[in-house]
This record gives sequence, C-alpha cells and structure tokens, in this order.
Amino acid sequence: MGSVETAASATDVIRNVGRLLPWLVRASDEPDGRRYTCIRLTQASSHETRAAVDALRSNLRERYDAVTNVASRMMDKLQAEIESTPPGTIMDPEGAGVQALEEAEEYFRIECGKLGDIRDALERSGGSEAHGKAVFDQLDRVRSLFTTVVAWSQEMRWLLLINDGTLAPTTGRTFTSGAALVSALDDS
Repeated sequence: MGSVETAASATDVIRNVGRLLPWLVRASDEPDGRRYTCIRLTQASSHETRAAVDALRSNLRERYDAVTNVASRMMDKLQAEIESTPPGTIMDPEGAGVQALEEAEEYFRIECGKLGDIRDALERSGGSEAHGKAVFDQLDRVRSLFTTVVAWSQEMRWLLLINDGTLAPTTGRTFTSGAALVSALDDS
C-alpha cells in the first residue's frame, strides 16, 4: 500500500511541476510584453526603439534570474520525488505528469521561437551596432536557459515513460514481424 501512496505523490509532483513551471515564468502576458514584439521594436521611432530595447534588455535579465530560480527549485523537487520513489513503482499511472511535462516543453519551445524572432528582427534593423551587444547577449542567455528547460523536461518525461512502460502489464504476446503486429492491432 505504501507504493500506491508514493505513486500518487510522485504523480502529483510531476503534474504540478509540469503545469506550474510555464505559469510561474510566463512573461508575455505582462502589459509591457506588447513593447517587445518584432514590429514594435523595428518600426518605432529611433527614440522609442532605443527605450524599448533598453526595457527588453532589463526584462530579459530579470526573466533569466526568475526562471533560473523557479526552474532550479522545480527540477530539484521533481528529482527528489523521483529518487525517493521505491523501485518497481509506477510513478505516473494516468500519464498526467507526462502530459504536463510535454506541455511545458512546448511552452518553452514556443518562447525560444519568440526570442529568436525578436533577435532576428533586431539583427535586420541594425544589429548590435544599432541596438547594443548587451540585448543580444541577454536574448541568447534566456534562449539557452529555455532550451535547457526543454531538454530537462524531455529527460524527465522519458524517464517516467520508460519506468512506467517497463512496469506496465503486458499481453504476453510477442510478434515475429511488423506485419504480425499490425495484423494483431487490426484484429483488436
């Protein structure tokens, strides 16, 4: 019975980490987020653009610090929960945690794309000579962090899938070829 409680606890932590991480680090919903769109950064007057780029650089620095802090705590919490789960325990029986981690991956992939779009727009509108090297450094730093969070989420998700898949009951049937497998699936 202890395994069932631990599995439920692990599932809750996995699901909560996957769902909370994007929510806790979300910045694009902030009112100032509208200033950082590619069109806004590249089609405004030079004074407005300079002010927006300065604000973007500051926002990226703050966002990096916030995401690093939140992601680190979440990763540590999930890692500790997984390590404390007894061997032979299905950690995510309903797949809710795996789904939440997959959604977190997608969120951070999209954010990486947005950062890349902003970087490209700034490059096209004068690059570091016009906007300063610091904003590009901050864009690259945050994008690298988000890429790391995606990789970590994938790693945790696959760890869960492999663990739970190995422990899941099987039909006991084996197939000698792909055609036999497809045929069995068609018969189901």
